[in-house]
Amino acid sequence: MENTTIKRILIAGSGQVGSEIGFYFAARGLDVVMYDVSQGSLESSRERHGQFATALAAEGWWGTVSPAETLSRLTYETDLAKAAVDVDLVSESVTEAIDVKRETYEGLSLHCPAKTFFTSNTSTMLPSQIAAFTDRPERFLACHVARPIWARPMFEIMPHPGTDAGLVDEIVAFSRRMGLVPILIAKEHAAYISNSLIASFVTTGLDLVARGVASFEDVDRVWMIGTAMEMGPIGMVDMMGIGTVYNALSHMAEHGGRTELLPIVTYLKENFVDQGKLGVASGQGFYRYPDPAFRHAEFLK
Repeated sequence: MENTTIKRILIAGSGQVGSEIGFYFAARGLDVVMYDVSQGSLESSRERHGQFATALAAEGWWGTVSPAETLSRLTYETDLAKAAVDVDLVSESVTEAIDVKRETYEGLSLHCPAKTFFTSNTSTMLPSQIAAFTDRPERFLACHVARPIWARPMFEIMPHPGTDAGLVDEIVAFSRRMGLVPILIAKEHAAYISNSLIASFVTTGLDLVARGVASFEDVDRVWMIGTAMEMGPIGMVDMMGIGTVYNALSHMAEHGGRTELLPIVTYLKENFVDQGKLGVASGQGFYRYPDPAFRHAEFLK
């Protein structure tokens, strides 16, 4: 299959990350079907897409088709059999839980055409862990994006030992056609390059806050003043999604032997996750959105 035949994409998981990926590919001229078991999640995704189109059109549009055409290329479906019709590529961004991944890929394997290849945006799992859940492990690999994808356009491509080498070449070519810089991960590594670099930064900031060493605002101020960066580690947690960070750190603590992360996991669960404060996506995390305090000049004074 030539990469130019990738015309229809199924996004499995319509949360913040899946919604951003789906919107990006639609804006690059592909037909995108958003799939989720929850109709409510799909409606929220549709609302996000409208907000993305409005905000990005005002900031300076980067898509290869208009905002209006972008929205027309997006469809929403709770029936996987219908969503999977004639799809060329699946991009999966469901919850970072092994049982959810297994159920998702078993369903995709049942309903997707033989031509379809599967990709996962997993942040914590190795592609070889997930490939076994599919009926086509040789046509599976991880493709991880930075957020938001239109502002940080790269594709971290991680095959597993059983991935067909030709598929890797196709994904590299496809990513370039989509305006994404391909970053090939030569050896399986659960945190990719980006998350490996970010993890120490974010967990150190969260540790200082969770232990009461400093306020989350002061942790961010120190970083922003000291490095002249526009965001600190706690603001980044909000942007990444507190639920996503919580799941990743939980997985590292429980399955990666990183028990020192457990106090941070407990802190996030009790103070944010259990209260529905999930960051940018929910309108409140450590900061309130859409106008967080760290965006104001007074924050650094």
